[in-house]
Amino acid sequence: MDVRIIDLVKRFDTGEIRLPLMQRDYVWRPAKVVKLLDSLYRQWPIGCFYVWNTRHDRAAKRRAGGNQISLRSMDNFYGFLLDGQQRLTSLSRAIEGAADENLSTRAFFDLENEQFFLGMMKKTLQRRIEAEDPTLVPLSDLISTHTVDENHLLNSVESVIDSLSERHKLGLNRIKEVEVRKRLHRVASMLNVDALCEEFKDEHEENAIELFARLNKGGTSLSAGDVEAARLSQEATAHIVGPMRDFVQEAELSSLGLNFVFVTRALITIHRGNSSFSKLPKNWATETSDVKESWRKTERGLRLACRLVREELGWTTRRWLPSVNALIPVAYLLKDNTGEISESDKEQLKRFLLLTGFRALFRGSVETTINTYINPIRELSPRQKNRASLLIKKIPQNRLYKIKPEDIKSNTRMYSALMQTYLAYLVAQDAQSWPSGRAINEIAARDVTGDLLAVHHIFPKKFMHQFEVPVEKLNSAANYAILSQADNAELSDRDPQVAHRELSPTQRDRAEEQLFFRDSERLNYKAYEETLDFRAGRMAERLNDFLGLGKR
Repeated sequence: MDVRIIDLVKRFDTGEIRLPLMQRDYVWRPAKVVKLLDSLYRQWPIGCFYVWNTRHDRAAKRRAGGNQISLRSMDNFYGFLLDGQQRLTSLSRAIEGAADENLSTRAFFDLENEQFFLGMMKKTLQRRIEAEDPTLVPLSDLISTHTVDENHLLNSVESVIDSLSERHKLGLNRIKEVEVRKRLHRVASMLNVDALCEEFKDEHEENAIELFARLNKGGTSLSAGDVEAARLSQEATAHIVGPMRDFVQEAELSSLGLNFVFVTRALITIHRGNSSFSKLPKNWATETSDVKESWRKTERGLRLACRLVREELGWTTRRWLPSVNALIPVAYLLKDNTGEISESDKEQLKRFLLLTGFRALFRGSVETTINTYINPIRELSPRQKNRASLLIKKIPQNRLYKIKPEDIKSNTRMYSALMQTYLAYLVAQDAQSWPSGRAINEIAARDVTGDLLAVHHIFPKKFMHQFEVPVEKLNSAANYAILSQADNAELSDRDPQVAHRELSPTQRDRAEEQLFFRDSERLNYKAYEETLDFRAGRMAERLNDFLGLGKR
């Protein structure tokens, strides 16, 4: 395909080249976009693009950052991008003109340092943009997909030169002008180079999917799950791809880490009663029962499972959810539920999620683990009582040993399985953050796009540094509490004993729920080792009771 990079971007923007349903989501971070732009500026190769050239129109995936109209090209073909989505999407967004809420994806060229940036990469950069610093040039001022002739390029460069001259940025006697012009011209023309672009002319969708899988073995390689997700774009199952993509883009679900590959695994599990991707027949979605009905059950089960972890355990973001794959057996059990989860099943499911998360039971072979838990419930009637207890029974007995105080003290990660379990414990206790008094579960549920909870060092690291206490002793679950970000900021690095003495009696009640003591003397810096030992013992007792560990 004889085409320049700028022409590819234009065709992508207008919808002449679209994304097939099999494509994954756009995932590039700003640093990678900047490297792509720098490579073009340096005239380095950026790899080949592959376009599926077909004479038949097909359903397309919505691209990140914009909605194209569906055009048929002058060459009488429908083009679908098999490889190059991340690069073309990045370039398209980088050269966009200013619009509402697109600053984070627009690119700017720093003339003085010969560097590219996206608009929100640095606060200093944002201030320069607001001040209309002429040495920070938006790519949209130099590059356009609408007009790419030489006169437009020269006019664009001249316009920037005029702005620099007005602000006296060209140096004494305009000494910098020659070099500045050279840099501007290089940026303005960097997409006007021939693109390596191969066409794949084949009307068979299965062949396009196979080529897509092979092309994506490089870079961020396709997993078996990615391949099966791609196969869903075939004509027989394409009707469920849109609803599946819409489902995982819902804020409350995407915040938990649900993505298209994950829901594909859940669908396969519910459709076939088996989670395995290995040896999966290519026609798995059409060989037996109606896959559309299976998707309805998958969606129902996953919604109930996600609501359970959000509302009952306080796990509202991926940071706090121990294992997203543990949701699949829960969804499998709930797939036929038409009403509320029974209280008995709810308690058993909570314990299943807590125990499997705390003991990291889904960290190994995911397929085998999922199948282990769904096998006992596969043939059960949805009306049978206490079905969830069968999930608990499949947890190995040798994983139900008690937590020891040493386990608490040696746990250093702030968002470990232990702390995730501790959060669920606090939610169950209706605990409150202090000093504000805001309920922990309400803080967790308030913002589905971020995380308003924070792990607080009871003995702050900065405060203890003056007493030469090693950081590794302070990074311990025995020294952690979970508060709102605002309360964490208010307590900050203050002397914990002084901060505690200033609390009102009601605020001390709230703090006691997590500290397990009321006496401010325990927060004296000299008592920190004794206090951490005390608190580790109490935390172990409370969590063992909460999880039902050590009971025969």
